[in-house]
Parts: sequence; C-alpha cells; structure tokens
Amino acid sequence: MITMRKGIVAFVFGALALSPAVAKDNDPTVITVAGKKVPLSEFEYLYNKNNGQQMSPMSVDEYAELFKIYKLKVADALAAGIDTTAAFQAEFKKYRNELAEPYIYDKDEENRLVDEAYAHMTREVKISHVMIDKGRTPSEAALRKATLDSLRTVILNGGDMADIARRYSIDRSAKSNGGELGWITGGRYPYTFENTAYNTPVGEISEVIETPFGYHIVRVEGERPSRGEVLARHILKLTRGKNEAGKELAKAQIDSLYKVLAAGADFADVATRESEDPGSAKDGGLLPWFGAGMMVHEFESVAFSLENGAISEPFSTSYGYHIINRVDSRDIPSLDESREKIMGLMKRDGRSELPRKKRIADLRTKFGTKINDANVASLKEAVKTNGSLDSALVAAFVGAPLVVGEVGGKEFTSAEMFAKPLPKNSLSVEEADFYIDAMVNSVADGMAIDAEIARIAQNDADFRNLINEYHDGMLLFEVSNEKVWNRASVDSEGQSKYFESHRDKYKWESPKYKGYIVYSVNDSVSALVSDFLKTNPPVDSLSKMLNKQFKHMARAERVLAGKGDNKMVDYLLFGAPQPEMRGVWKHAELYGGEMIDAPQEVADVKGAVIADYQAELEKQWIDDLKSKYPVKVNKKALKKLQ
Repeated sequence: MITMRKGIVAFVFGALALSPAVAKDNDPTVITVAGKKVPLSEFEYLYNKNNGQQMSPMSVDEYAELFKIYKLKVADALAAGIDTTAAFQAEFKKYRNELAEPYIYDKDEENRLVDEAYAHMTREVKISHVMIDKGRTPSEAALRKATLDSLRTVILNGGDMADIARRYSIDRSAKSNGGELGWITGGRYPYTFENTAYNTPVGEISEVIETPFGYHIVRVEGERPSRGEVLARHILKLTRGKNEAGKELAKAQIDSLYKVLAAGADFADVATRESEDPGSAKDGGLLPWFGAGMMVHEFESVAFSLENGAISEPFSTSYGYHIINRVDSRDIPSLDESREKIMGLMKRDGRSELPRKKRIADLRTKFGTKINDANVASLKEAVKTNGSLDSALVAAFVGAPLVVGEVGGKEFTSAEMFAKPLPKNSLSVEEADFYIDAMVNSVADGMAIDAEIARIAQNDADFRNLINEYHDGMLLFEVSNEKVWNRASVDSEGQSKYFESHRDKYKWESPKYKGYIVYSVNDSVSALVSDFLKTNPPVDSLSKMLNKQFKHMARAERVLAGKGDNKMVDYLLFGAPQPEMRGVWKHAELYGGEMIDAPQEVADVKGAVIADYQAELEKQWIDDLKSKYPVKVNKKALKKLQ
C-alpha cells in the first residue's frame, strides 16, 4: 500500500523518474546507474536543492557519492517492479496531476470571470422568474424543461408572467410576489442564474436555464448602476403568525417606540430592549452591510432612501413592523479590493472550476480528440437490448473492447471507460445513456491532460525535475521500507540475533527495575490480588490473568525504569513521595520484579536495537547494490559544477 505524502518531502535526494529528454551537448550525461543515464541538468537541480536545505553545504564530489547510493536504491526499486504496481501508479498519478494543476488551468479565463463578476457588482438588475423542479430521472428532467419552455412561449405571446409564476413556480415567494425578485446585484445567486439575469436585455425573457435548484426562465424588468451597500440598525415587532389583535398590538408598540426615538432615545438601547429580531437585538439592532437583493423589498427600499444617521418612520414587511436607523453607506470597492471576495464566491458556486474545464476543452482540441459516435451508439444499443447496464454487460464491454475515441492519435476503448466500478449495481437504460457519455468524456479529458503533462515534462526542465523527484522519492520510500525500515521493525529473530551479537553496546549508567506494577481499586482488592498471585503465578500474560480473575478491579503494568524514570517506581522502591493516583486506582505495589544492571533481552532496549539493526541492514543493502548494479561517472561533466 502506498502512503507517500508523508515521506516524499523528507528525502534530501529527489530524483527524476520520467525519461529525461535526449541529452544535448550542453546537458551531457553525468552518471549512469544500472544503464539509466542522468543528465547534468538533473544532477545540478538536485545538488542545488540539497545544498539549499543543509547547514553545511556539500561539495560536488561529496554529493555525487551520496547521489550514486540514492540512484542505486532507485534502480533496485525499479528492478523489483515497484513502479509497475497499480497502487504505486495510482498514487504517483495523483501527485503528478496535483503538481501539474497550474498548467491545467486557464488563468485568462479566471481573469475574465473575475472581471465579469465585478461588472455585475457595479450594476443592479430588476428581475422576475419562474422556477420548476428538475424531476428525479433524466426523462422527467427533459419533460420539466419542455414544460417550462412552453410556459415561456405563453408569456411571449402575451400571457401574464406573474400569474404563471403563482400557478407553476416552486419558489414559495411566488405566491405573494408573482415571481418578482426585485433588484439584485452580483454574487447573490447561482452563477448560471446571475449570468442570465445580467446578459438578458431589459424587457426580454431568457431561454430556459438550469441551476442546482431547478429550471428557470428570467425576465429583466430594469437596470441601473449599483447603489452600493448600507449599514443599518432596526427594531422589529413581529406580526407573522399572529391574529389581527396581535398585529394591531405590534403596530401600537412600534408607533410608541417611534415616539420614544423621536424624543431622543438611543436607538441601539431601545433595539436591545424592544426588538423582536433575536439575531440583531443583542447588537443594538445592528445588521451586516447589505446591498440590493439581500433584504425583503420594502426593507431595502426604505434603507436606501434614508440619509446616513436618519431614522425611518414605522413600516411593514411580511415579517412585521420595522423602524430603521441608517448608520453608514459605502460604494462598491475597487476591483483589486474585491478580488479576494470574488474568488471566494467563485469557489463556493463552482465558477472556480470553469478555468480548468476551459483549459481541458482547449487541450482536447489541441490534441485532436475524436469520438467514435457509431461505437458509442453501439454500446448504448447493447444496454437497451440488455434492459440495463449491469456488471455482466460491463465485463463484456471490457473483455471485447470497442474503440470509442482517440486523443493525440492514441485510441481508447470501452475497457478504459469501465475501468472503475459502476456507481451502483445496475443502471437503467436512461441512466446508462448519460453515464456512457460521461465516461467517454472523462477518459478523453484524462488523456488530454496526460498528453499535456508529457509535453510539459519534455520541454520544461523545472517541471520535469519536480515530477521525477516525487516519482523516485516514492520509489525510495517503498524500497527502503521493504529492505530496511519495516524489515528491521518486524524481524524479531533478526533483532534478537543482533542484540546477542552486540550486547556490549547496550549498557546503563545505573540499575533499572524490571517487573510489574499491580494497581487495585482499594486495599481489600489489593490483598485479594496478593493472595491470588501467591498460589497462581502467571504462566502467560499477567494482565490477562488479572483481568479474567478481577475484571476491572485490578490491572498490571509492565515497567523497566531506573531511579527517576517512573514516579510510582520511585515511590515503591526508592522512597520518593507517593504520586497522585489516577482514575479508579487507589493502591499499587510491585510484583515479580528485580533490579538489573544491564539489558537482559531485546525488549529491554528494543528502540535502540531496531535503530542499530536498521543501520546494519542499510549498510548490507548498499554493499549489495554496489556489487549488483554498474555505475559510471562522467567526472568531466561534474567539473562543470565545481
């Protein structure tokens, strides 16, 4: 299993895994390891990177010796076929694509979208709309879309849009407002909806559009420059859900409060005490800055009609009765000031994906993408005949693949399309129709990206070096884990042999207690445990035996500690103060232990033994590599860096 993100950056010696460009006169081969040539540009890149990370830079010759060892390890990984495993290839491709992401992104398209969003922020449009749901299946969606298109035709022929909105729109507010959304500004609605509102001429109705919420038609009623934003406080007396008597009381209360304010009372203080808007009342009625389309129409209209500092007369909305104190106002910030906000909006509404999609579309054109419509239709016909797309049919498509397209002259088949499992056990004919199209495009997109990354790697040395550094770093991690790190950690027999052969290396400055601390929930249980252990010496695990006999009333903790290493051992053995007992444990005593002057077994110094054993395995491995793989160094080329 490849788990490489944690390991790559730790390697000082990255390496180039993609086949380097053919060496030119100014980029000679500097070293050849196991028949694989390394150009001077690669060595120089890694040498400079390594020295940039070191407190004491290495000379070229010093680095060359370490570099040879690194390349020998990579050669061993390649010989073991680590790079051919599906797990490695999937992980490497993931990292490669992440590194290539800046190249698979149309910066000009991003700038266009930012400019477009800012242009929307500087204008307000007044709109009405009708929205209907998209259904649950592709056929239902097509029917709904056709229905809305028919309603659009009715309106174009003189039908009342407000009446149609009340009758058909799933926007709940349409019942009261006839589909009128009032004045809106950019950044408040889904991108497709917003773009349609700003691109449809005043007085006209858009074609049917789709958003995540449904299908829509939009009519633009008016257009004007943005009025900016206002900052306001308000006092609210609720009427929603109340009977007539309740509404009359709310009106009387708001009128009374207005008189208090007119007499000079502090607005924020009155709002805190009297407003029935729990969100703003605690802040003296203060609302966030808002612009067009962010408040109900009546509230917005009053707020923008006031001068800064002015207080409105009471007025009503669908929520209740309000009084507004306009605190401040501001114009739309500049484009530079708005860019970060716009980028955040684009990320939230999916617009940030559009530059990437445009770049991929351009790459598909660049590499001459062709789709074999006849064979795609044949796949769909097979699904129709079968009655669904299931695992058996997928197996047939993979086992006897049809060519469904090509990118850059390289064909792809139905086998690539169905390399991943279906999203569910079986797809209906209708679902499969859309799924097949999606898979054809997904494979074509991926091949276009692969072709572009290969082109970049061929022509951009920095990118090629970085990609290869990741690739060979992954190989190094896997082969080192197999040959040294994991092997030393799990090879208990090898650990024991190493310990026995090197006992003199492992000494302590002072003796250590080796045994158990037995904890009990009280003195009575401790006495029972002591009596039990006198007649039942542990054969296997003391912890398991105590748990079986005393459940959760006693436990054993194995320790190896010298004076000062463990507070409980210090207390029980060396006369130190009693440490605080934690949890349910109230009593502790030592059991079955002894003071030892030196380690008796691997377990007593396991960490140190494993580290030393790894070092020995590493040395043995390097010696084996040097005799196994030929290395040739071009010293003349190395001198160019000295």
